[in-house]
Amino acid sequence: MEQTIEKQEEKEGKFDALEVMARLTDTDITTKEICEKWLLITYDIPKSEEGDKARREFLLEAALMGATKHTDSVYLMPWTPDAESIALALAKVGDVCVWTSETTDNLRASEITKSYDAGLKKQMKEITDRIDKMEGYVVAEQFGRALRMNEKTAKMVTHMEDAVLRRGSAILLVQFQLVQARYQQVARAI
Repeated sequence: MEQTIEKQEEKEGKFDALEVMARLTDTDITTKEICEKWLLITYDIPKSEEGDKARREFLLEAALMGATKHTDSVYLMPWTPDAESIALALAKVGDVCVWTSETTDNLRASEITKSYDAGLKKQMKEITDRIDKMEGYVVAEQFGRALRMNEKTAKMVTHMEDAVLRRGSAILLVQFQLVQARYQQVARAI
């Protein structure tokens, strides 16, 4: 019993610290150890110019939101209005099924959340790689190249911030804030 109380207090302490940090940085975040509400999107889009465009746009938006690819044409992401919006946009072109779910098995929810978090970390790594390239261009005084990379990188940073805040993970928020600070430093140098 004492270990359970200590673990709960430890978890609450982590969340309290995150909430204090969020207030200090004027960040709106609701902390949560695991995601409990999920959106599963399946789609079958026709092979056409319109279908190909819709598929590309969906895949870009889903990736920027941190969606986890379950299988081909099946994506899992936290249940948010943004996730519903991209599903509806895709449904205008093809056959789309949107499944909403609330987790009843905390162990499985933890596994799914870890998979989702891994996807967010992969996106952060991609952003970091882009920042590295931009920084290299700035050092080489190739400001035009750095500037061309900046537009997509800025969009990726904005989407990542939204995804991390929706997720509510203290660890991901700290990691993202480091990436964001580095991006801002490089962007100011362009």
